[in-house]
Amino acid sequence: MILKLFSVLIPMFLIATGFLQTFIYLKLKKTFNNWPNVTARITYSRFLNQLDVDGRKMVEAIIAFEYTFRGKSYRSETPVLRGYDLFPDFDYEKNLTKKYQVGDLVNARVHPKVNSVAYLEVAPLSRLSTVLVPLMIFLSIGFIVALKLGYISEVYEYLRLQFELATYQPDRI
Repeated sequence: MILKLFSVLIPMFLIATGFLQTFIYLKLKKTFNNWPNVTARITYSRFLNQLDVDGRKMVEAIIAFEYTFRGKSYRSETPVLRGYDLFPDFDYEKNLTKKYQVGDLVNARVHPKVNSVAYLEVAPLSRLSTVLVPLMIFLSIGFIVALKLGYISEVYEYLRLQFELATYQPDRI
């Protein structure tokens, strides 16, 4: 019973998270050009291209900038407003570090309600992520439907039997 409950809740959580991230990105992107514009100074710019602790490739432009808004100074390390990006674009990230060099004065957009949040630009949605995220949502919904119809337990049992047959070792005398 608990396994079936988790089998339904986990895909539903993933679906909700994907929709929420995309919704927030699209809402902010829509209003981005209306945010106050300030002059920012780039204080750090580096292209990160390495493996993380788990051996996954990390590709990211790390850019920090400082700006003053309504008499207060702020520092930001989020140069780009990004959507959900399952597969980062290597060329886009590398071009960001070429575009924003240390010491450059550039325009930044400040969130009107949260002044400590500012971005230099809006990143385009990743084409691969745009295709794969709806596909994963579709597969998750299909998994939930298959679970409700009882097909998942039948498939699990079939695979278990196939594995037992494949690894069967007759007793030798």
